[in-house]
Amino acid sequence: MPSSEFKGKRLFLLRHAMALSQGNDGDVNRLLAPKGVEDAQALGHMMAHKGYVPDVVLCSSAVRTRQTLAGAFPELDTAKVRFIDILYNGSVGDYLYEIQKIDNTHQNILMIAHNPCIYELVILLAAQGHDSVMQRLSEGYSPASLSVIHCACDKWADIQPAVNALDHLSNPMDYNAPARPTRWM
Repeated sequence: MPSSEFKGKRLFLLRHAMALSQGNDGDVNRLLAPKGVEDAQALGHMMAHKGYVPDVVLCSSAVRTRQTLAGAFPELDTAKVRFIDILYNGSVGDYLYEIQKIDNTHQNILMIAHNPCIYELVILLAAQGHDSVMQRLSEGYSPASLSVIHCACDKWADIQPAVNALDHLSNPMDYNAPARPTRWM
């Protein structure tokens, strides 16, 4: 079954796009680098093409996560977005708790947050997946990496570690690679 046709609960877990190394007003206010802006826009096109449409977005309150969201989904209804401070510097448990609080009428959640916790959440939740996808997960989680997890629950409050399927993992080299002869297809 193609991912866009999946009918159960589905999580899109996204690390914010590449940010500048320093911000003028501290880490929380760091801006996206030009490459990050470009990757966020390309990510949005890829997600639309694959039918990855969130019902609700849980987004860190940091500037770089907000910019990633705006670049990927410039026309998203703002009523679907929840900016959550704990996603900036919280734990994996905090991230999971925010998911568990979501109303069950929502089938597709997009969470935009930070490493290492967003990567650790993917590892915590995904027990299975295609061998190639699971192998890629072991290689790290670069900026603008997106995981799609098919959840083994009917209610968000019941989501559990290590029982879900990692269906898709992509990073900017998959959806925004430079066009050059050295790029292997």
